Amino acid sequence: MKIGIVGAGAIGGYFAAQLVEAGYEVVVLARGKNRDVLKSDGLTLTSEKGVLNVKFAAVSDDPAELGICNVVLFTVKGQSTDQAAEDMRPMIGPKTEIISLQNGLYGIERLAAKYDEGQLSPGITYIPAVVEAPGQVLRTGSLTRTVFGPLHPRDMAIHDELAAALQKQGTDAIALKEPMKEIWTKYVVLAPFHVIGCLTRLPVGGWIGTEEMQDLFFRAMKEICALGRAKGADVPDTIAEKQVHFVKTTANPKTKASMLEDLERGKPLELESIVGWVCRESKKLGLESPIHDMAYALLLAHKDGHP
Repeated sequence: MKIGIVGAGAIGGYFAAQLVEAGYEVVVLARGKNRDVLKSDGLTLTSEKGVLNVKFAAVSDDPAELGICNVVLFTVKGQSTDQAAEDMRPMIGPKTEIISLQNGLYGIERLAAKYDEGQLSPGITYIPAVVEAPGQVLRTGSLTRTVFGPLHPRDMAIHDELAAALQKQGTDAIALKEPMKEIWTKYVVLAPFHVIGCLTRLPVGGWIGTEEMQDLFFRAMKEICALGRAKGADVPDTIAEKQVHFVKTTANPKTKASMLEDLERGKPLELESIVGWVCRESKKLGLESPIHDMAYALLLAHKDGHP
């Protein structure tokens, strides 16, 4: 099976390494310094298990050179979705499975506007990882839970095969017939977690300790729950209640939102795809999202990053 990686950053790099180790032919669409390093030296993944270096069957900035794949793993940042979705067209055949592990719902909606929905598989991953340098990925925690499955019910042979292969490599991968409920469940936490982290400039342990912040977190999550229900998803407010308790009692206090890490490094933010999407969709459906509206406005000046 030939697997293409579109978005060879921290998450894409992690899965690329795991899939090479599982014995698949892996090709990578990459540009600039990252392309050069991946082509010459391969990818180095560092984790609590040690250091793993893998080489790819091909690395190129020309998708036509990589050719049609059986599976494409789509892991670009939200702000790169539209361009990357167009760039990868030469890698997509009529039977290519497109598995998206992007944050939020924006990406899968944009892919659905460009490709046959019968080829799309949304997913989520909780793997904490960062790019330390071109071609070097550091996994910063032990959590590896990853879920994916077809956008609409259909044969899951390829999903089951990939999940089993990743499990053998130590990744907690699960193929689900209906993955959208779990994707919404993550999104309920994701958007509020990002905006509060960015606005406080603190890891979770720095802001979850007061009743005022717990209430703000809860109300922000309820905005997402209401949006999910308006869009036909099963997203009860009890998810928000459980997540406040989990973050307060169980989450690693040093955990930072990835958007905060990008903000601190002066990088472009996934603001439109994670937060702006909530504001726009809520307004379209006649809902109010005051916390996300305020956060979006305050962070807008940082959307494109700073040198």
